[in-house]
Amino acid sequence: MAALLAWLAVYLSRSRREARRAASLFESQMRDMAAQQAQLEVMATDLEESNVALAAASREAAVSRDAAVASEERLHLLDQASAALASSLDYETTVAAVAHLAVPHFADWCSVELLVDGTLRQIALAHADPERVKWAKALASKYPVDVDAPTGAPQVIRTGQPSLVRDVTEEMLVAGARDEEHLRILREVGLYSVMIVPMAARGTTLGAMTLVSSRPTRRFTDQDLTVALELARRAAMAIDNARLYRAALVANEAKANFLATMSHELRTPLTAIIGYQELLAEGIPGKVNDVQRQQLGRIKVSASHLLSLIDEILLYARVEAGKESVRIEPVVAKGVIDDAIAFITPTATARGLTIEAEGVDPALLLSTDGGKLRQMLLNLLANAVKFTVRGGVTVRAFAQGPSVVFEVRDTGIGIKHEDLGRIFDPFWQVNQHTTREVGGSGLGLSVTQRLAHLLGGALSVDSVPLSGSTFRITLPRNGQPLA
Repeated sequence: MAALLAWLAVYLSRSRREARRAASLFESQMRDMAAQQAQLEVMATDLEESNVALAAASREAAVSRDAAVASEERLHLLDQASAALASSLDYETTVAAVAHLAVPHFADWCSVELLVDGTLRQIALAHADPERVKWAKALASKYPVDVDAPTGAPQVIRTGQPSLVRDVTEEMLVAGARDEEHLRILREVGLYSVMIVPMAARGTTLGAMTLVSSRPTRRFTDQDLTVALELARRAAMAIDNARLYRAALVANEAKANFLATMSHELRTPLTAIIGYQELLAEGIPGKVNDVQRQQLGRIKVSASHLLSLIDEILLYARVEAGKESVRIEPVVAKGVIDDAIAFITPTATARGLTIEAEGVDPALLLSTDGGKLRQMLLNLLANAVKFTVRGGVTVRAFAQGPSVVFEVRDTGIGIKHEDLGRIFDPFWQVNQHTTREVGGSGLGLSVTQRLAHLLGGALSVDSVPLSGSTFRITLPRNGQPLA
């Protein structure tokens, strides 16, 4: 029994030790689990913060993406507007096209008003729905814009300053309405946001462009206003350029008509003067002595010179007005050159100059207007003789691919490099001092260039100051314009 008790005591002692070890192990595991739980809680907090940061970054990225898309759309609108405005000088058509480009992606309504003779005239109105455009035009007819109105487009035109109303309030609608029906219509339109920008060009405000948002989800921003200002500026420049071009055409036509009329009026009495001079020179009214004959000869020379100037002005006026006709036929190059040289030779001889054709093939043919080719050569030869003091003038003609080239080379005063771009301008000569010495209308080269273009060719020049010049007329052999 004692042994049993001893064994039992030993067993219980061992069990207590194992129980303590198990309890200690359990406590250790519990501490580890608590630590892991705390770590998991920290990780969960970090994850939640990361999710919040990721969501914020996603929102910022979406905002940036939307801003980039909006910016690209604005630039695309401006590019399209520039292309439309440059496509034609009919500004009413191009501005209307620009107004339609702005709708509906940039605005729901776009209207353009120009100030014409003290009144506002609408030249463009755009909306995605054509029926709404008809309705709006009828509304504008019933309630026309008062040019003296203290707000809206009239104010923008007067001040030259843009107007941006981000949120149109009910009070604004009531203040702007003419009557109850007008107020009802304004409410029906749905004016939620409005921009009105001036259309200014070269320091003058021509009109105003109005852009309207009729959707509560669209509010115009400062960036939108910047785009609208640029859009209006480009449209205004196109309008002003077109107006200036039209004015230039009218002025040019008036000038051409004046030149033609005056030239005809001058030519009539001048022809009579030449006719009576010939009668006197032939002694029909009575006998003429040598001194009188010499004076009559001077009268004829001066009258003939004046007649050639008048004919030159008449030709210029016809070409400038596009009224000069062309008669294409086979032409022998050498024959035209010989005729022109024969006409100019007396003048060249009187100045002590030589004038000759160099190696022109008698068989060289081309299809062109022989009379106009002769006129061009006469102009170049007269010009060469006029500006040559010593030496002479040489004429060449040769085939060059599908073209025939006529060259007039002189040993005259030449042309400065900075003047080469101006010598073909009407009524312009190399310098005023030379002009006073040699005279002339200053139309010879201008007329020659225009005739060359009329015949499908071109006129060019090479020149060295104090050494001479070479003018080249290049014409198509077959009468078809050169590429």
